[in-house]
Amino acid sequence: MNSIPAMASFSLSLAESVALLLLLIAVATAFSVWTYRSTVPEISARRRAVLVTLRSLALALLLFLLFEPVLNLKGSDVLPPRLAVLLDDSRSLLVEDAGQARSAQMRDFVSSSVYDKLEGDGERAEYLFSGKLFPMKDVTADSLRFNGAETDISAALEAAWKDNARKNLAGVVLVTDGVFTTGKNPLYAAQSLGVPVHVVAVGDSAEKKDLILGRVLTNTIAYVESSIPVDVSLRSAGFEGGSARVSMLEGNRSLGSVQVALRPGTHEYPVSFSYTPSGEGVKKLTFRVDPLPGELTNKNNSRTTFIKVLKSRMKVVLLASAPSPDVSLVQRELRKDNNIETALFVQKASGAWYDKRPTQEDLNTADCIILIGLPSGGEDAAVLRQAADAAEKKGVPLMHIPSRTTDFAVLRQVLETLLPYDIVQPRKDEAEVFFEPSQAAQNNPVMTTGIPGEVWGKLPPLFKTETSFKARAGAQVLGTLSLNNISFNEPLLLQRRLNRGKVLAWTAYGLWRWQLSHDVLGGRVPEMLFSNSIRWLTTRDDDKRVRIRPAKEFFDSGEEIEFMAQVYNESYEPVDNAVVNVSVRREGEERELVLTGLGSGRYAGTLDLGREGDYEYAGTALLDGKELGKDNGRFSVGELNIEFQDTRMNNALLRQIAASTGGRYVTISDASGLPAAIQKHELYAATEQTVVSDIQLWNLIWLLSAAVLLFAIEWYLRKQSGLI
Repeated sequence: MNSIPAMASFSLSLAESVALLLLLIAVATAFSVWTYRSTVPEISARRRAVLVTLRSLALALLLFLLFEPVLNLKGSDVLPPRLAVLLDDSRSLLVEDAGQARSAQMRDFVSSSVYDKLEGDGERAEYLFSGKLFPMKDVTADSLRFNGAETDISAALEAAWKDNARKNLAGVVLVTDGVFTTGKNPLYAAQSLGVPVHVVAVGDSAEKKDLILGRVLTNTIAYVESSIPVDVSLRSAGFEGGSARVSMLEGNRSLGSVQVALRPGTHEYPVSFSYTPSGEGVKKLTFRVDPLPGELTNKNNSRTTFIKVLKSRMKVVLLASAPSPDVSLVQRELRKDNNIETALFVQKASGAWYDKRPTQEDLNTADCIILIGLPSGGEDAAVLRQAADAAEKKGVPLMHIPSRTTDFAVLRQVLETLLPYDIVQPRKDEAEVFFEPSQAAQNNPVMTTGIPGEVWGKLPPLFKTETSFKARAGAQVLGTLSLNNISFNEPLLLQRRLNRGKVLAWTAYGLWRWQLSHDVLGGRVPEMLFSNSIRWLTTRDDDKRVRIRPAKEFFDSGEEIEFMAQVYNESYEPVDNAVVNVSVRREGEERELVLTGLGSGRYAGTLDLGREGDYEYAGTALLDGKELGKDNGRFSVGELNIEFQDTRMNNALLRQIAASTGGRYVTISDASGLPAAIQKHELYAATEQTVVSDIQLWNLIWLLSAAVLLFAIEWYLRKQSGLI
C-alpha cells in the first residue's frame, strides 16, 4: 500500500499561476544577461554564456521552489480480498461441554486444513481477542493461551475493521462462544462493518450443572452503626433439588448465612442480607455459596464488594422550580436514608417560595445541592447564582435534573463554568428516549448498581427536550440515549470533578417512570441510582489534593493493575511535573510503581501482580522533593471470574450476527463448508483502488541543493575569470 505502482497520469500544481512564474523567470533571465553585458576584465563570449546560463537556471529554480510546486501522481492498484480471522482467547473457552473442553476444539480447528483454506486466493489477517484485540502473524495451536480475563467482541470487531478498512476487507471470521462480558452488544458492531461476518460457534448452549453467584446490590458507602440492605442473586442449573448455603463474610469473619432450597431446572433466587458496619474505613464483604457435587466449576461460587464506611450524617438541599413527580421521587428516596437530612425549597408559579427562600448560608453549609427544573425563568437566576457560588467557593457538589420548562439559556449563563456539557442548541420540543449505560460507566461508583446491561433497555423511556448537548473535555459520560433501537452519542447522564467539588447532571427527566416499572428489579432502579449518586457526590475524602486509585476494585488473575492519579496544588490547580510513587503490599511482599504524567494533573501506570488475594496500596506525590499529599486504599486480585458467570454458548447472538451481516453460521465441529461459503460471497473479490500520491517538490532538499550548486559553480568560474 505504501509503494506506488505504474502511474497512469501526473500533473503539476503551483501555489500561484504559471503565467506569473514564467514572467518572473523571464525577468530573472533578463537580469542575468544584463549583469554580464560588460565585465572587467573582459571575458570570452563562451564564458559569458556559461555564467548567464548558470545564474538564470539558479534563479529560475529558486523561483520555481518559491511557488511551492506539487507533483500529483495518480494511478491504480489491484487489492486482493482480505479476510480478518478473530479467535476468542478468553477464559470462558476453558469450559467443558460433554467432557470436551472448548479450548481443545479451538486448537484442533486452527490446526485443521479447513482453517488453512479459509481465505483461498485472498489475504488473511489473524487476531486473538479477549478484552483487547491482538494482531498475530501466524496463529498456531500453541499461540492460544485462553487467559483473557474478559471478552469484548464489539471492540474486537471495530479494531479489526480499523486495521483493515483500507486493505479491501471483504469478510470477517469470528470464532467464539459468543459470551461477551464487557463492551456493547456485538450485534451492532458487526452490522456496522458492512462486510459479512462468518461465525464459527464454539461450545454448547445447554445450561451446565452449576451454582453461580451473580450480582451484588448494595450501597457503595455506608455509615457506622447504620444498617444497609445487601441483595445477592444465586442461579442454579441442572440440580434435581436439595439446598445451597449462601454466606456473607467481612474479611474472614462470618456475618451470617441463608439456606436456599433449589428447584429442578434453571432458576434464579434472590438472597437478602443486612449489613451494619461497626467502624469506619473500607470494608470488604464476600459472599460464597458452598459447592455441591457435580458442579461445572467453583470459580463462580463467590462475589466480593467493597463498602466505604463513613461516620457523620449529610445535609442535602433540594431546590425545585415547581412541584413535580421527579421532586417527589428524589425527596422520597433521600428520606429512606436515615443518614441524610433533607432541606426542601420549592418555588411557586409566581416566583415566590412555598416555605421560605433559600439563603446563601443554607447552600454554603450543604453537603450536596440538587437542582430540579431550575431555572424555569429569569427570576430563578439569583438562586441559581447562589448555588453556583456555593459550588465554586465552598466546593459543595451539585446535581442537576432538568424539566420541560428549564431555561437552558439562563442555565448556560449562570452555570457556564460548572456544567459537564455544552448546550449546543436549546429547543422546547419533547421526545421519549431510552437510557443506555456507556462503556466508561462499567466501574463507575454511580453506576455500580449491579444492574445487568440488558435490564436498562427494559426500563420505561425518559423525557428529553430536543435540546442538543455535547460532553465537555474532562467530563465522563455515564449514559447516552437510544431511540428506536439506535444508539446515539448524545449524553443523558454526565459527571465532572471541579477542584474540590463535583457535578452530576442529567439531560433527561421523568425519572419517576423508572420506579413504576416493578417488573424490573422491583422498581428499585431509582433507589440504587440515587443512593450511589448522593454518596459519590458527598464522599468527603474526594477533595484531597492527591487522589490515587486503581482502575477498579476487583481484578481477575492475569489482568494488569492500572493505577490513576490526580494531583493538585494548594489552589487546586493541576500539577503536571510531580513524581507520583505507588507502593503495593500483600503479606510482607511489596512492589513499587512510578506513575507517568498524562497532562492536566493526571498520572497513570500499570503493574503485573502474579498472586491472587487482597492488596493494600499507598501513594505519595512529590514536587521538587516536597510532599504534596498522600492517598491509600485496597483492591483484590483473582476474585472476579466474570468469564464464568455465564457458561453457555450464546447461540442466539451468534446466529443473529451471521444472518444480519450476510455471513455463514457453522459450528466448530462442522466447519468444512466454511471456506467455500467465504470465497463464493459476492463481496469476496479483488478490487481496483485509485492511488493518489502528492510529492511536494518545494520540500525536497536536493532541489534546493541544486540551486546552491549552480550558484557555487558560477562563483567559482567568476573567480577563475578574475571577476571577484
